[in-house]
Amino acid sequence: MQISKVHKGFLFLLTLLSFGCQKVQKEVVHDSYFGQVIQDPFRNLEYLENKDVLQWIHKENSVTTSYLNTIPKQQDLIDQQIAHDQKNKYFISRLNYTPNGMVFFLKQTANENRAKLYYKKNTDSSEVELFNPKDFDPQSKDEYQISYIKPSWDGSKIVVSLIKNGDENATMFVLDVKTKKKLSGSLTNGIPSGGVGGVQWLADNTTLYYTYFPNINNKSSSTYLNGKAILYKTGTDFSQIKDVFSTKNNPDLGLKSEDFPTLSINNSNFKYVIGIVSGATQFQDAFYLPTKQLFEKEQPWKPLYKKEHKVKTHDFIGENDIIYLTAQNAPNFKICKTSFTSKNFDHPEVLITEKKDEVIKYLTVTSKGIFYSTVKNGVIARLFRYHKGEEKEITLPKPSGDIKLAKNGQEIIISLKGWLSKTQRYTFDEETNSLVPYNIFPDNGHENNFADLTIEEVTVKGHDGVEIPLSLIYQRDLKKDGTNPILMRSYGAYGSSMIPTAYYPFLLYVREGGIYAVAHVRGGGEKGDAWRNGGYKTTKPNTWKDIISCTEYLITNNYTSKRKIAIWGGSAGAVGVGRALTERPDLYGAAILSRGILNTVRIEAGINGANSAKEFGTIKDSIEFRGLYNMDAYHHIKDNTSFPATLVTTGMNDSRVPPWQSFKFAARLQEANTSKNPILLKTEFDSGHGLQSTKKRGFETIATALSFALRHTGHPNYQPEE
Repeated sequence: MQISKVHKGFLFLLTLLSFGCQKVQKEVVHDSYFGQVIQDPFRNLEYLENKDVLQWIHKENSVTTSYLNTIPKQQDLIDQQIAHDQKNKYFISRLNYTPNGMVFFLKQTANENRAKLYYKKNTDSSEVELFNPKDFDPQSKDEYQISYIKPSWDGSKIVVSLIKNGDENATMFVLDVKTKKKLSGSLTNGIPSGGVGGVQWLADNTTLYYTYFPNINNKSSSTYLNGKAILYKTGTDFSQIKDVFSTKNNPDLGLKSEDFPTLSINNSNFKYVIGIVSGATQFQDAFYLPTKQLFEKEQPWKPLYKKEHKVKTHDFIGENDIIYLTAQNAPNFKICKTSFTSKNFDHPEVLITEKKDEVIKYLTVTSKGIFYSTVKNGVIARLFRYHKGEEKEITLPKPSGDIKLAKNGQEIIISLKGWLSKTQRYTFDEETNSLVPYNIFPDNGHENNFADLTIEEVTVKGHDGVEIPLSLIYQRDLKKDGTNPILMRSYGAYGSSMIPTAYYPFLLYVREGGIYAVAHVRGGGEKGDAWRNGGYKTTKPNTWKDIISCTEYLITNNYTSKRKIAIWGGSAGAVGVGRALTERPDLYGAAILSRGILNTVRIEAGINGANSAKEFGTIKDSIEFRGLYNMDAYHHIKDNTSFPATLVTTGMNDSRVPPWQSFKFAARLQEANTSKNPILLKTEFDSGHGLQSTKKRGFETIATALSFALRHTGHPNYQPEE
C-alpha cells in the first residue's frame, strides 16, 4: 500500500512519541564483589522464557520496525547490493584442496539465496554439483545453510555441516563423493564452523575427528563445558564414537571443563597427531601422540609445548622437524625450528627473526620452502620465501592488505585482497620468484571498479602517546570541510585484526558521500602480541580510549564534526564501542551495537561464559573483576544523559553472546536517555550470532544499519518526510 506524505509524517510522529513508552518491569538485584556492591536494575531480562520479557521484546521490535520504516532509501541500498551481486555472477567460499589435486568449494550464484557444494577433480576440470542444502529437509520451513565442509584426504568422502536459524549447533553427515549419497546418520553436538578444531580425517579416509559438546542443547553457562575430541568411523552407529582427548579421558593432562580439546592432523602420512587445548586464548598447550595409538584403549599423550611458548601456528618438514610461528620474546613474531626428538621450544633454532615494524602473520611449508606473509599496521602486507637458508621477498602483482596461504598438495595457493580489491588467487613461479594467476574460476564476473575512491592510512596519537592505525576510505573529490558523515568500525579483542576487505556495502556507504573508517584499536592483532595485550583484561580501557582518540582526530582534522560520526561494533567489538558511547556520548550521532558483549560483569553467567572469561577476566579474581567492571558498558550508563541514536541488534539463537546482554543495555539506555534520539532494540528470533545468513537477510540487515547511520549523521537523502 502506498503511504501518502501526510500519513508518513504522522507515522513518524507516532513513532517518535512511542520511544520510551514500552516500559519493562524492573527487577533490581544487588551483587557484592570484593566489598563493592553493584546494582543490576534489569536482571529479569536474563529470563528469556518469561512471558513478560518476551512480550516486551516483541513490543520493542514493533517500535523499532515502525521507526526504521520511516527512513527512506533502504530499498535503494538493497537494490544496489543486488545489482553489484549480479555483476559478480557467483561467490566462492570454503575452498578445500586434497593431496591428489581435487578441489571442493561452496558456490552461490547471483540468483541463489544459499550456497551449494561443488567439486572439481582438478583445477582444469568441469565442476560437479554435490549437494544442495534445500534438499536436506524439503518439508521444513527452516532454511538450512552449509556452514562447513571437509573432504577426506583422497577426496572420496566429505563431511557436510548444516545450520538453521543462525544456531551454530550443526547437523553433520558424511557424503560419498562418487554416488552423492549419505554414508552416515547425523553427527551431532558439534560446531565445526565456530573455530573449534573443525573436522579432521585420519589416513584411512574413513575415520574422522571433531569436538563433541554433550551439553550443547542446553543454552546456558554449561553449553560448551566438558567438550571432548571424538573419533567416528564412517558407516558405524554413532553410539560407537570414541573419546580420545578430554578432561574425562585424560585427567592427568590438566584440562579444565571450559577448555576445547581439539586435534590437528597435518597430513595423511604423518605419524603423529597433535592434541591442542583450545578456547578463547591467543596461545595454547599442545600434546602429541603416535597416530596409531588413537585406536588403543588408552591414549598416553605427551607434552609438546606450553602456552607460555606462545606458539601461534606450526607446520612440519618430514617426520621430525617442527616449523612454528611464535611470539615468545618476539611480540611481532618470529619463525623457529625444533623437533619431536628435542622438543626444545625454550631455545629453538631461529630461522626468521622478528621484524621491527611488521608482524609475521601467516606461515606454511611446502617442498619449495617456507612461505610467510607479514603485515604493517594491519593493512600493508608483504610475502616472503625462505629456502636453503635464504630469505627473499616475493614481488606482488599489486599492493595488498592481506595475504593468506594454503596448500594444494605441494603447491602453494596465495590469496591477496584489500580495501578496494576482491580476493584474487595465485601460485608461485620458482624461476621468476613471482606470482602467477590461479584461474580456477576464470569466468567470475567483473573486476571491481573503484577508481573514484581512495584509501588513506594514517596513525593517530592515543591518550598515552601510542600510535593507533586508522584506515579511511572516501571519494577522491571529498572536501575536508567538517561536514562529512563517517561510519567507524572497530573490534579490538582476541588478538583478531580488522582485515582489509572490499566489502561492497561499506563502499556503497562511501559512494553515498560518507567516509568509511576502521580504527585498529588495542586488543586486536594488527600490531602483534603487544598490541593484543594492550587491550586485554585490565588494560581493556585502551580499546575504547583508542576509539575516542580516532574520533577526536577526525574532528580536529576537519574530516567531520561532532554528531556526524556513527560508531559500529559487534560481538566482542561492542565492548569498546559500548564504552566509547557511554564515555563520550557527545561525540557521536549514532551507535550500532550488534550482538554485543555489553554487560561483562555477568558474562560468566551466560552461554560460553567460562571461555569468554579467558579473554576478559573472571569475577572470581579481585583484580580481574575490577577490569570487568571498568569495561562493562551497561554499568557505565549514567542517568540524565543525552545519548545519540542507538540501534541494538541481537539474535535469540546466539550461541556466543547471550541476547540478554543486548536487552539489558537497551533498556538501561532508554531509561537514562534525556535526548529525543531513538534507542532501538531489534531482536531476530530466527538468527544467532549473525556469522552466516541468507543473502537476502544479509542485504536487508546491512541496508537497515547503513540507512540508520546515514539518517542520524545528517545525510539529507535519508531524512524522513515531514
